Amino acid sequence: MENNNLWVWGYVLNQVPGKVPFVPFDTFCSLETACRYFRADNAVFMNSTNSTENLNESLFSPLAGCRQVVCGLEHGKYREAAETLGRFSLDHPNVSGAIIDDFLDESGDYYQGPSAGMQPRDLAEVQDALKKHNPALKLYVVRYTRQDPTRLIPYLDYFDVLNLWVWHSTANFWESHYHDAIAEYRKLYHKPIMQGVFIHHYGFCDVEQPPMEPELMNIQCERIGEELRRNHIDSWCLLQNGWLSLRSHRKTLSALKEYIDWHYGTTTFR
Repeated sequence: MENNNLWVWGYVLNQVPGKVPFVPFDTFCSLETACRYFRADNAVFMNSTNSTENLNESLFSPLAGCRQVVCGLEHGKYREAAETLGRFSLDHPNVSGAIIDDFLDESGDYYQGPSAGMQPRDLAEVQDALKKHNPALKLYVVRYTRQDPTRLIPYLDYFDVLNLWVWHSTANFWESHYHDAIAEYRKLYHKPIMQGVFIHHYGFCDVEQPPMEPELMNIQCERIGEELRRNHIDSWCLLQNGWLSLRSHRKTLSALKEYIDWHYGTTTFR
């Protein structure tokens, strides 16, 4: 049976309503509910990024209906978390991989992310640990279009999928530059690309962070959809479930869902 290659990134709630990271309000929408809302076959389970101990039956069982689940690796413990996830996947066959969020994210002296100092040999150790118990698992790394694409060249042998995000979304970028950016990543990496879609406009400015504007959401969906249909990218990922139950984001969600329904309803898969 076909997998629609649509993913939702987020967190399973242990109580409803509840809090999820990076959302300052209670949410009524757990990750599994968001997957059903968008009819997404797959999930990115980020509870395990906060702590590997969150790889447990209580939090993971709501995702049993997902065809594939990629799990976040705990920052600062990537190798150990990868091996733990590999063992966990043996009893949870829909676990298909692990993801390192904000991989090599750094801005000189201004910001140093948790994995900023990782060397290629360090990522090789994480990949080996992940595949030690289950060689079929894939390692994903998160990168942004604002970062130098050549920075990853020494690391290419040690990850499997690029998870790409546009931090500062503008209509000009999506309409004029996105296609060329994807062509460059394909040429440099020869890796599958999972394109990220922000529901909340995190990169808008330092003071105000609104929902992604419905008009801008529609523009980026059109560009992403075209790359998907041409097999230039392999999947797309919606971030995140914590915003779905907020009235402030309803119009944005409506635009996104309408496009998704149209895209899959008018695309023939064989």
